[in-house]
Amino acid sequence: MIKVDERFLAEVGLQNLPEPQKEALVAEIQVELENRVGEKMSEGMTPEQLEEFDGIMRKDRNVMIRFLSKLGDYRQDEIYQKLLQKYNVTEGTLEILGEYLSVKWIQLNRLDYAKVAQDIESEFKQEIIRSHDEIIEVLRQAEAQETATEPMPISV
Repeated sequence: MIKVDERFLAEVGLQNLPEPQKEALVAEIQVELENRVGEKMSEGMTPEQLEEFDGIMRKDRNVMIRFLSKLGDYRQDEIYQKLLQKYNVTEGTLEILGEYLSVKWIQLNRLDYAKVAQDIESEFKQEIIRSHDEIIEVLRQAEAQETATEPMPISV
């Protein structure tokens, strides 16, 4: 999974944004990257594969149980154990199980995930770098407009 963070922003020259703008931009970039990776990953998949992965992502219990039955004892799986450690728990939750299943599904169905994600991340970074000045200008305009619409304090 691609993580948009301070390092990512520094690589594209957007690390010095004010915090509220930075948070909003990170969220926007994260969604766009996930959409692009998802779109690319879906190429060449069967409708059944797409439906199964969608069910896992939506945490559809029936789909999750069906997929779990293909895996055997997931509780001993190294990935599952690492997720328990990551969240500092001894028993899994639906969220942890969903994360585990999505990782396992990708491992089994899209062996090229890491390369595809890395390629898309690199391409998107280059797009952002090329559009750097335009992005900064749009953010400045949005900030100016937001400031102009804030109510003025009334002094008595």
